[in-house]
Amino acid sequence: MFCGLRWRSGLDRHDAAIPGWPVSQVLGRLKAQTGWKILLESGIQTQVKARFAGLSTRDAFPRILGGLNYSFTPSSNGISLLRVFRSTASSAGEEIIADVDAGLIGNELIVRLKAGTDLDASKLALKWGAESLGTNGFAVLLKFESEAAAAAALAKLESDPEVAAVENNREFAPPEIPSRLTEGRPSPLNLAPTVTPDGTRRVIALIDSGVQPMGPEFQSFMLPSVPIVAGAGVSEEPTHGTSMAEAILRGLAAASPNNLSSTRVRPYDVYGANVSTSTWDVTQAVVAAVQEGATIVNLSLGSSEGSPYLRDVIRSVTDQGVMVIAAAGNEAGTAPFYPAAYESTLAVTASTSSRNGQLAGYANFGTFVDLAVPGSTQVTINGASWTVQGTSVSAAFASGMAGGLAMDPRMNLTPIRATLATRFPFRRP
Repeated sequence: MFCGLRWRSGLDRHDAAIPGWPVSQVLGRLKAQTGWKILLESGIQTQVKARFAGLSTRDAFPRILGGLNYSFTPSSNGISLLRVFRSTASSAGEEIIADVDAGLIGNELIVRLKAGTDLDASKLALKWGAESLGTNGFAVLLKFESEAAAAAALAKLESDPEVAAVENNREFAPPEIPSRLTEGRPSPLNLAPTVTPDGTRRVIALIDSGVQPMGPEFQSFMLPSVPIVAGAGVSEEPTHGTSMAEAILRGLAAASPNNLSSTRVRPYDVYGANVSTSTWDVTQAVVAAVQEGATIVNLSLGSSEGSPYLRDVIRSVTDQGVMVIAAAGNEAGTAPFYPAAYESTLAVTASTSSRNGQLAGYANFGTFVDLAVPGSTQVTINGASWTVQGTSVSAAFASGMAGGLAMDPRMNLTPIRATLATRFPFRRP
């Protein structure tokens, strides 16, 4: 389950699930995600408990500061300043250091063994005094009874001659929350399913939260979902996965000749009933999707911290001709956002229009970005319409476009990357 703080400055919508942390820890997480200069009055030990989703900055500040006073000086071209204090702003003088371990799952380790070594999860778990949570032929996920036990094992694993690499599992933050539309409805999908003469088809893997039943014009392109994480969330509003499925199919419709396509979408649910997912679960889905024949992988999710394991798996599948497309993030900054920032992925940020390519105000624009694609879509669920905004939508639309441009399922996808770059050029501010 998600535990922590997700601060999305560009969208001005923030989430928290804080179980009782010192306010200094909360501010350390905030510093890591925003880059602000944050000053705290010395001696303050306030414990913060907060749980919310989609709050604005104005509404979120009182909730994450435990009732303390604050002053905030935003800056569009410098460093914003946040002071947290009991009495006067001038008493806030202790500078907060960024919490770089945000999202780290301290008691879980991903262990990769060297080629030729027996990857027996049970034996490894017994050897290292842990519980095996799974394996996929490439690595094993070990869970220890405490963070201290995992830290001690990490030091030993790094020097084990049979171990190729080891790292902590990490959380991916919850996805964007849709907004209810008061008027207007999405346009119908102008696309019909077809089959190729030899029965082959291109498959786009949607690695995301669960996908709800969709309208028949959309559902005809959907393959059965694969549950990477057990359980299923319940929601009256469209899930992030449902929204991304629609965005993929609208991109497919925009690029498919004669409004016909044999391309299909297979969802891989990496959230289940949980609010967040992890490096391990996302990588499990990438491996499963490629083994099951997907040639385009959509990752409309991400984290500010990278994973060598996920990076290497993505590099491996792209070397096999698979196209991996990822969202660049919604922090309105240049910091790397993973997995989009990995060299092997096609990183997609959001523009306001396909015509002028102007960068959306919330969208990341670092040197790792490859494309700028419109970042808004509308979805209808249970008779109500919703709008979803973010680079997640941009990546999903680009994935659909790639599936439409590659008409022949056997076609090499390398030229498609160049075509997308021409249609959706990214012009760095």
